[in-house]
Amino acid sequence: MTYRTVKQLADAVTPEGLFTGQWQNWPSVLDDYKPYLDDRWNEGCTNAWKLWEEIVPLGYKGSHQRVRAYLHDKRTAPHPVTTRPPSPSPQASTATPSSPV
Repeated sequence: MTYRTVKQLADAVTPEGLFTGQWQNWPSVLDDYKPYLDDRWNEGCTNAWKLWEEIVPLGYKGSHQRVRAYLHDKRTAPHPVTTRPPSPSPQASTATPSSPV
């Protein structure tokens, strides 16, 4: 390791301080379209190709892969734990009063 690398590691206050590089915090060609993609994602559209086709007419010049990578991050993000709604009881549908014959 060079002296410069050792100094950078020693001077870092937090581990996040080590993540400084030439590609950090650069604007993406997708940034202007992320609110639209987020809205459509929340509406239930999770198909990257379909969403890419929707933002190209809006002026997006980037690739489908960039949209796919953005949605992949959303797919793999931890979801909040929620309780599952109760399913209808199978006995409830068969427990109908029988009519006298």
